[in-house]
Amino acid sequence: MGKSGFGRGEAVGWAAAIGAVSIWASWAVATRWLLGSATLDAIDMIAVRFLAAAALMLPHALRHGLPLCRLPPLSLAAVVGGSGFAFSLCNTGGLVFAPAGHAGAMTAPLSAVFTGLLAHLVLRERLGRRSLSGLGLILAGVATLVGATLAGHDRRVFLGHALFAGGGFLFACYTIAIRRARLGSLDAVALSVIGSAVVYVPVYLLLVGPRFLDAPAAELFLQGALHGGLAATLSVILFSIGVARLGAARAASPAALNPALTALLAIPVLGEVPSLIEIPGFAALTAGVWLASGARLRGGPRLEPPGKGA
Repeated sequence: MGKSGFGRGEAVGWAAAIGAVSIWASWAVATRWLLGSATLDAIDMIAVRFLAAAALMLPHALRHGLPLCRLPPLSLAAVVGGSGFAFSLCNTGGLVFAPAGHAGAMTAPLSAVFTGLLAHLVLRERLGRRSLSGLGLILAGVATLVGATLAGHDRRVFLGHALFAGGGFLFACYTIAIRRARLGSLDAVALSVIGSAVVYVPVYLLLVGPRFLDAPAAELFLQGALHGGLAATLSVILFSIGVARLGAARAASPAALNPALTALLAIPVLGEVPSLIEIPGFAALTAGVWLASGARLRGGPRLEPPGKGA
């Protein structure tokens, strides 16, 4: 790496993290649309998500095994739940109640905030004045969206906000767990999706049976590709590569793009146009995430995960 501190490895890390955020924004809009027009509801979508993702990652798991012995119980729970079934229950469930733009404005931005704080507390990554200033901007942005909800949305939107915040915290826990355990991207995703399938699908089948099979084959393929292929697998692999190349806090910083990107996509697809009250909130969140994540274009140790993975 050159004196500038920005080499090929970091370029790959930034590209991967931005790619993950782009998938998250597209997923939020597509899922919100499907919840209003498709056969499957939120809990069905989550079952399809992890059945499809587990099938995709099973060859890797059979070849390399799952890194269970490398994780203490709490970290294992953070990996399986933080980007797996618990995260999906929060994020997909939140879209039942709140607009896609609010998902983009809360889940990824708050995940960046929680990641910065946890990286400072657990990994001893530096959290300076710039990061703390970002926290204030994010709080201002969230408060603006809550105020807009009071002014013009159904009060159930608050439940969606709470679920998005919970999803942000869970994904931050996942980020810290894989960073601390030095898991490769494929190992982390395989453990997350296969573990989620093992935990979630039996409970789903016990409660409602194989209800997702009532959906048309074309819809099942679409849902499996969207939730299992893109959201649960590819986006998490890309984000894990970002964490490995950039560090936890810097990899979270492209989440600054998520509020505006999701809101823009939601306008033509869903007809969800931000109000004049919400627009300053999106702007504050975008600036705040960049600051709160502690992102720097230079500096910060590069982590290469050992063995398999990115």
